[in-house]
Amino acid sequence: MRNIWATVMATWALFAVLAVLAWTRPLPAPAPQQVPGAVVVTGKNGTSHLVVVQSGATPAHATTRTSPVPAG
Repeated sequence: MRNIWATVMATWALFAVLAVLAWTRPLPAPAPQQVPGAVVVTGKNGTSHLVVVQSGATPAHATTRTSPVPAG
């Protein structure tokens, strides 16, 4: 019976050490996002425009929601 308790305690001790190591591990730094140099934007009537993005600019927040259509 002593061997069983020793095995159980050793297993819990191993889990405790692993939990402490996982909890104190620093998170990796996020990789910088690559901003494209140019973007093709489709305008009215299907015309395409080439928009150049400056290197220091942050990317705009993209959304799938469109603006409401004005009445009239």
